[in-house]
Amino acid sequence: MHLMEKPYSQVRQHPNVGGSSCHTSETGYSNFCVSGRQETENSHEWIELDRMSQTENLTILLAVLLVGVLAEENLKAEFKALGGELELGLCFGDYIAAYRINAEGRELLGESTTPVAPPEAFKGRINFTVQDDGLLSLKIMNLQFSDSGNYIRECKTDEILENHHKHLYVCGEEISQQDILLMPGTGANLLCKVAASKASETTVKWYTKRHNTSLFLDTKISLEPLQEDFKGHVKVSDKGSLLHVTDDLIKDRPRFICLVMDGEQCRSFQTIGPLEEPGVKSIYRSVGENVSLTCSVDHLRQNYWETPFGLVNSSKPVSFKETTGSQIFVSNNMKIGHYPLVIRSLSSNHSGTYKCFSTFLVEDYIMNICPVHASSYVSFSSEDRNVSLTCRYISELQLGDKTDSVSILWLRNSNGEDVLIMDSEDPSISMPKDLEGRVTYSEKDSSIVITNPKEEDSGTYWCVVLLEKAASENIDNNNLMEAINDQDEEYGWFTDEEFRNVCLYRQVTNLSFHITNKDTKSNLTIYAVCGGVIAFLVLIGIVVGIKMRAKNNSVI
Repeated sequence: MHLMEKPYSQVRQHPNVGGSSCHTSETGYSNFCVSGRQETENSHEWIELDRMSQTENLTILLAVLLVGVLAEENLKAEFKALGGELELGLCFGDYIAAYRINAEGRELLGESTTPVAPPEAFKGRINFTVQDDGLLSLKIMNLQFSDSGNYIRECKTDEILENHHKHLYVCGEEISQQDILLMPGTGANLLCKVAASKASETTVKWYTKRHNTSLFLDTKISLEPLQEDFKGHVKVSDKGSLLHVTDDLIKDRPRFICLVMDGEQCRSFQTIGPLEEPGVKSIYRSVGENVSLTCSVDHLRQNYWETPFGLVNSSKPVSFKETTGSQIFVSNNMKIGHYPLVIRSLSSNHSGTYKCFSTFLVEDYIMNICPVHASSYVSFSSEDRNVSLTCRYISELQLGDKTDSVSILWLRNSNGEDVLIMDSEDPSISMPKDLEGRVTYSEKDSSIVITNPKEEDSGTYWCVVLLEKAASENIDNNNLMEAINDQDEEYGWFTDEEFRNVCLYRQVTNLSFHITNKDTKSNLTIYAVCGGVIAFLVLIGIVVGIKMRAKNNSVI
């Protein structure tokens, strides 16, 4: 090390002849002599250089510490609560082993081939299992604060050895998950719960979890993001417990994890997010119908619909060349926050995906246009113990030997939403609460039976007949095949045709409640009784009034 790289206080001065002095570094690697005049003239310069050297050394030290932190966090980070368990990895193979990494090197915790006594600190807490499918598992049970650190899991399959690295944080507790709070117009807030603490060294670490878990902010190091990609996109408040992030950081729906640290000990951790991913909704309609696709948005954000024909964001009706005679527009007759897409006069070309965005994806629809349409009407009364809705597709379609390849869906309209109530291929679907235990499906005639029907059950129901893609070939009905082929051209760009089911038929059933003579008589009886009671009360009031007046007159 050169002299100028040592702090000024570490330089020794030795007397010399002729008014000169010699300086030697403590390492003895360099020395020099100057005259008294030269020393006086240059002393301030050397002091300034040594101060610069100290600053440079401090910068290098901080850089080394930062590199060390980032290198540690390049491992897959795992966050567990005190007393929990850590799955070191599942392995389809012949051999699994786990190691703890410490200052001395790798410390074997356990392996699958040979019984090994674990280190004293892990005795009774290493759990090795072989699952029914041959999957090897190695866990650390009843986690302690001292378990925090780096681990390696080795998995050997067909002579190939695979290593998997983890960095474990054992925290005092796990705080319940918090939602990402989207702000009006743009951005979002991430709030980390930090309880009051006597410790003065409380800091916060922030991680983002996409494919990997990555540290992007550590208030112990800086209130600025550690990664370049985050700079300019994060605003830190409340000593790091509150972050305001831009839309760019949350558009791919990551999770965020915050750790509250007391020195090197993790007090708590909490997951924030991710933004909820909307489920895909399948809509079944017929040619010539109108449809309204609902969507709730933040009116201050960028709102639009993505359709198979292009973007739609206006209440002015738009016509596309692919949908001659049809109009698409966003309804402006709804209250703020509602952003429905209206399509008038549907055709087979309208099949496809429709996505609603309010900066982020809010709703995701798949429109299925069924080529054959039918209608029916069913009524019931309070005297009926059950009511049956039948799907009469067999008489409408010429399926030949393909009948066994179809599946039947039953849906109903509920407050403008399509609600699935029965799937012939999936009896486990959740039934709407008001129909639970009252709806059964008959495979014989593809009907649903509602027991103990109520007036509230009235409404619009429809059955949909879907044909497996593989079975849609060589159907005898030429007109039906032509309609299916038309759909293929529209569907091919957004889904895997090999597994897609084709909509063949849709039957709309209007279920209505009608009042019987018995209901009328009952109502008349009720009205008569109520009228009699009211008349009796009025009569009593009149009698009391007359007596009160007579009494007053006698007093006078």
